Amino acid sequence: MIDHQYIQQQSQQQDMLNSIDFTDLTAPVYEDRRRKKSTTLQDKQAISNMRIRRRAQNRASQRAFRERKEKHVQHLEHELETLEAKHRELMKSHTNLGETNDKLKQEVESLRLEIRTLKTFGDTGSLLGSPVSNEFDQFEQDGFLDSTNDFTF
Repeated sequence: MIDHQYIQQQSQQQDMLNSIDFTDLTAPVYEDRRRKKSTTLQDKQAISNMRIRRRAQNRASQRAFRERKEKHVQHLEHELETLEAKHRELMKSHTNLGETNDKLKQEVESLRLEIRTLKTFGDTGSLLGSPVSNEFDQFEQDGFLDSTNDFTF
């Protein structure tokens, strides 16, 4: 009978061991990361409310972005107008300076011609005499009357 009791006791212990769920604490625990669908009406309403709030937030963000973009475009258009006005002003100034430069070149050429004429008359004993001739010679030596000088800017 002892053998029978022993076998029965061993069988009960084995059944008991099989019924206990042993977990390995060293093994990593993996949870199901997928969302579980809620089946309650309250959960469905909460999800619906979250979606409504999220859509409203997205609309507000998009509206704010469009407003910032419009403001930036307006700023760029204003800056473009300012730069175009400045460009027109600079072009007008450039044209005026070019015309003034041309007039000054003509005046310099006219004065050179007048100096050559005066030098010619000065050398032939005209009314001006030699002091004027010597004064223009000094300008020539300094390079002021050199015809190779070009005053182009």
